[in-house]
Amino acid sequence: MNRLDDQLDRLLRAAAARPETAPLSPAFGLETRVLAAWRSAERGTGWSTGVLVRGLVLASFIMGVSLWTALEQRSNSDSDYLQLADSTVQTDYP
Repeated sequence: MNRLDDQLDRLLRAAAARPETAPLSPAFGLETRVLAAWRSAERGTGWSTGVLVRGLVLASFIMGVSLWTALEQRSNSDSDYLQLADSTVQTDYP
């Protein structure tokens, strides 16, 4: 075995020999303090979160409408682009 394999083997054997321990429980009252801090932070957001959410909804709606119209135009205008390119090439090089 090379040196790295030997080190890994020793590490795995040491981990397997470690005695099992019971999981530690959190400090008394930690859950209550965390929930109280979470609820107070939730109330303190004010109007900024509502404005942000409304803005994101409006931006998503505008993006969806823009994408829909772009896809509609693309399906109808591929031939228009080709005609424009042909006419440009024909006028540039008589």
